[in-house]
Amino acid sequence: MTRFRTTSFVLALFMAPLMALFVSACGGGGGEQALIRSYFLAARLNDRPTLNNIAMVRFDPTEDGSASGVSVVSIAETQRRSLRIKELNQALADAQQADEDFNAEMVEYQDENFDAINRVLAAERDEEDVARRDIEVQEAWTEWRNKTMEHSKTVSDAQVALTREQNAASLSMFDPNNPLDLTQYDGELLTKEVSITADVELNGSESERSMVVTLQQAVMTGSDGVVIEGAWVIANIS
Repeated sequence: MTRFRTTSFVLALFMAPLMALFVSACGGGGGEQALIRSYFLAARLNDRPTLNNIAMVRFDPTEDGSASGVSVVSIAETQRRSLRIKELNQALADAQQADEDFNAEMVEYQDENFDAINRVLAAERDEEDVARRDIEVQEAWTEWRNKTMEHSKTVSDAQVALTREQNAASLSMFDPNNPLDLTQYDGELLTKEVSITADVELNGSESERSMVVTLQQAVMTGSDGVVIEGAWVIANIS
């Protein structure tokens, strides 16, 4: 009986700090403060694995300083916006298909006017006037080349837009045990700004600094209606 009580007492002593930490993290900005403190600790220690898992931005000790004594001052209201990953993925697919169709038409025109196009290219290379019989082909081929650049830019812009939107959600949704194809999900991006103070040491001097930490969380919904909530991550520090 005595042994049971002793074990229970020791267990209670061990669990008490953990429970206190849990209660602190779940109330009054505790969760945000715990995340932000973990971030600045990892930054001080140059703990890249931790930083890569929780943040999209760096706080370099050699350039920005080492932050400690982090305290949350206020937390702004959470903002929501729809994620356009599925929409932008479709836009990219459409642009790629249009580019493929255009290239097929261009190849067909090139095959039909192969000799004339070569004469035009040779004249342009040698900075000579194009023969009168090839002027129409030169004008057409110039238009084809201009449209080629337009299609390439459309595809590139669509890819950049999709990548940017995916990047906004990918870290929050990262799970090596259950990787998701985000292009197959609808979703929302939640953002909240946390005002903090911290003691920042840089080049041997320390001062209190006020900063705003932007946190983001992605919430994705599958075609089956299942909602998957990502982790809160640090998106920016200003």
